Formats: sequence, C-alpha cells, structure tokens
Amino acid sequence: MKNRHLQNRSNAIKQKALIESLIFQTNWGIKKIYGSPEDSITEMVKTELDYIVELNLFEDLLMIKKFIDDVKSTFDIEPVAERGDFCRSQVAIALGIGKVDDITKIRTPIAWHELLAKKLLSIYYPTDMCNSIADYAKNNGYNTSTYFGKPMIKFNVIFLLLERAR
Repeated sequence: MKNRHLQNRSNAIKQKALIESLIFQTNWGIKKIYGSPEDSITEMVKTELDYIVELNLFEDLLMIKKFIDDVKSTFDIEPVAERGDFCRSQVAIALGIGKVDDITKIRTPIAWHELLAKKLLSIYYPTDMCNSIADYAKNNGYNTSTYFGKPMIKFNVIFLLLERAR
C-alpha cells in the first residue's frame, strides 16, 4: 500500500514538473517571438496550454520539441514553414515545433481535441533529408514505424508523420 502511494506521488510530481517545463518553455518562446506580447496573445497561449494539459499532451509536445531540437543540432534544418498540423498553434510555434512566416495571423487558439482526433499529425522536412531524419530517429531511441511508406514516430498519444516538402 505504501509503495503504491509513493509511486502515485512520484508520478504526480513528475507530471507537475513536465507541465511547468512546458509552460516555461512556451512563455520563453513567446517572449522571443513577440518581445512583450499583447494580453490577447497571452490569453490565447494560456487557453491553448490549458487544452494541452487537459488532453494530457504536455509530455508528447516536450518530446516532439526535443526531437526537433535534436534534428536541428544534428542536420542544421528546421521544419518547413507554413506546412503541417502544428503551424496553427501558438504553443507549437513558441516551442519551435511549428513554423510560420507571419505569426500575427494566428488569432484563435487551435482546437487540440480535433488534432488529437486525427491521431496522426504531420510535420514537413525537405525531401532530400526526410530519410536521414527517419534513420536518425530510429537510431536514437525514438519509437519509429511507417504509415503507407512514410516514416512515423510514435509518442505516448501523438503519432508524428514525417512528410516530405515538395
């Protein structure tokens, strides 16, 4: 009984730390993008973060951010701008997962429950690098698979499809 209590407490502490990390990294990214963001943007980001926490996606987003950062440091490339499912999310853009040319066009929080219903979210990389990135993911401990011949990385809730930008 005591061990189960300790395990539950440990899990709760870990979950709280992950949520705080996501909030901090998102706020840091928003400040880098906007400098001092307007109140409407701050509220939109807070609403989106609430959706993410409620849907239990915080750990997946942090793992996707780590993957994107690893790819950037290894291959010196980032996801293609204006492509993929993450380019409409202020949080994903702040984390560096999504890329857009003009972030001021995003004025409503993304419906994360609709994205979650898709289950398979896409991110685009240059065509010539997609296979190298998939091999990198496979060789570095990410749970990889294919979906109709396209490389995919499985996280806890989200499946990330690596698409080729043409």
